Amino acid sequence: MKHSPEIKKRVLELHKLINLHSHNYHSLDTPTIEDQEYDALFKELLELESNYEDLKYSHSPTQRVGDKPLDGFKKVEHLAPMLSLDNAFDSEDMLDFNKRVLERLLEDKFVQYSCEPKLDGIAVNLSYRNGNLEKATTRGDGKVGEDITHNIKTLNSIPLSLIDKRNSYPDFIEIRGEVFIRKEDFVLANKEAEIKGEKTFANPRNAAAGSLRQLDPAIAASRPLNFFAHGIGYIEIGEFELPKTQSALLKLYNSWGLPVNPLASIAPDIEGCQSYFLDISKKRDTLPYEIDGVVFKVDSLEKQISLGQVSRAPRWAIARKFPAEVGITIVKNISFQVGRVGSITPVAEFEPVNIGGVVVSHASIHNFDEIERLDVREKDTVRIKRAGDVIPQIISVDISKRKKGSRKIKMPEICPSCRCLLVKPEGEAILRCTAGESCPAQKIESFIHFVSRNALNIDGLGERIIELLVEKGLVSNFSDLFKLEQEDLLGLEGFAEKSAANLISSIETSKATTLPRFIYSLGIREVGEATALNLALNFKEIPNLLKASEEDLLDINDIGPVASNYITEFFTQERNKNLIEDLMRLGVNPKSIEVNNDNMLSSQSVVITGSFNSIARSQLKEELIRVGARVTSSVSSKTDFLVAGDKPGSKLSKAQDLNITVLDEEAVLKILNT
Repeated sequence: MKHSPEIKKRVLELHKLINLHSHNYHSLDTPTIEDQEYDALFKELLELESNYEDLKYSHSPTQRVGDKPLDGFKKVEHLAPMLSLDNAFDSEDMLDFNKRVLERLLEDKFVQYSCEPKLDGIAVNLSYRNGNLEKATTRGDGKVGEDITHNIKTLNSIPLSLIDKRNSYPDFIEIRGEVFIRKEDFVLANKEAEIKGEKTFANPRNAAAGSLRQLDPAIAASRPLNFFAHGIGYIEIGEFELPKTQSALLKLYNSWGLPVNPLASIAPDIEGCQSYFLDISKKRDTLPYEIDGVVFKVDSLEKQISLGQVSRAPRWAIARKFPAEVGITIVKNISFQVGRVGSITPVAEFEPVNIGGVVVSHASIHNFDEIERLDVREKDTVRIKRAGDVIPQIISVDISKRKKGSRKIKMPEICPSCRCLLVKPEGEAILRCTAGESCPAQKIESFIHFVSRNALNIDGLGERIIELLVEKGLVSNFSDLFKLEQEDLLGLEGFAEKSAANLISSIETSKATTLPRFIYSLGIREVGEATALNLALNFKEIPNLLKASEEDLLDINDIGPVASNYITEFFTQERNKNLIEDLMRLGVNPKSIEVNNDNMLSSQSVVITGSFNSIARSQLKEELIRVGARVTSSVSSKTDFLVAGDKPGSKLSKAQDLNITVLDEEAVLKILNT
């Protein structure tokens, strides 16, 4: 059916009216019409679109939820990269940041900053063309993200068409922001999931990420997602006049119907930033959403352009992170775990406590000197934190709440696994079981190490299956794994024909490995991935390594007297020689690797920091050593290159201060491939 100009005009008018009222209701929480009036407008638009198919635009308010699930996510390249931010962890880091900014601006004695809370959500990029939402993508690796338009359309807080009475927009603009779930909604969503018997989310950030990665937009629509706009990417400005400052940009976004954080503010200088940070810190627990710090940006957009960027981070912005969150709980008991090389580690089990959205129920206490220092006992009330927001650790004991009759933790005298006498070598803080493979716990830990991802990488062979294999006597050393047959597994708990066949296939596949992985898998004390790689590069083949003397080993970079002693001791023991011979006979084929010294990174000192998208850190380290680079752990004046991935931390700032060349993921991979 053909339509008149008046009908098209009415459809576009309805778009504006519905978008405006939706923004007032969902983002501003100030509805300006009754629900039935809104419903009437929506119904009118639906009827017009039904009668005139060519007036059903993709940015229509009726198109928030797609008709059917997608088959997969398409990759989309950002027209301007979505950068990470450098981190500041204290006031000194902030002063250093401000100093760097002023040094580069030369004429300025102070700088005004735009400030806002740093949401613990998911970064997204919204592309608007002529005021209409064209595409929405995830951050991805900063250069390429995934198309999530179908899910972003389900967020009522994100306008499908920007609101402006004058229809004044850039021709095209990438608007950056954060998708998040409020704390209250997160709790309710998890309760509903529990009732339905569905999987619950660990924290609000995971819930937001999981919702955006749904192929079915109806599922995303059922999740209580919210959005705050905070930045700008690529822009084709046309005749539009862009604001001069970041703070004015946020006001512009708000006028377009995009929600921005109401706590966004301006600091006249770096001291104002500190005051803002302290104020937000006090409000943190009362905020309806999770935050993990505060973001400070040079307010002037012109100065932002002048300052530019390095690697993956802008020079004009920084994230001041909160100190690690602390929880208070009670120690239920303290047990002792046996490691792969016999080390005895005390482990505290707690009453479960939520710290930063993660439930913590146990923590390693490292060694007995640490137990003595903390004087931690069973039933004690303790303060714990997640070091680096990851690893839980006890930071103090509340002695005032200690129960009467509590007893100090005594150092065990016998191994909890094999009942062998324990020893504590002079000068070491670690207690050890010297029973070796005859200790069941050490045997199981050795197998876990042997099949791990960076060793033989046998998929599907987890801790519980290894325990079953050892318990049933099906394996006693590594070579026994390669003698297993499908029938051996069928009698074990949890195995059917398909799962048994899959595991046998994984074991067979693992035979084709590299020499560094093979050496690492043997579990030689003091031989980590880097040392295994050095041994492989220097000796080329296993027979050469078996004949190596301690003097030969000491000639290798990064191998000292302690490591060389453990290595020679391992390879001179008859049972280890027999094990290696058996593995080779059964088809394990560790291939040697070659060093390529014809590369700009050859003989250069390189430090790696942050995480990477297309390559694991361990693999990147291996590739760098393969071309002859010296990979070290800390930045110094002797460092030639810093390879910086996502969330690079303080190493990046130190490298910048020392004028060390910084390579991002794309740059280092390009160099390695030349």
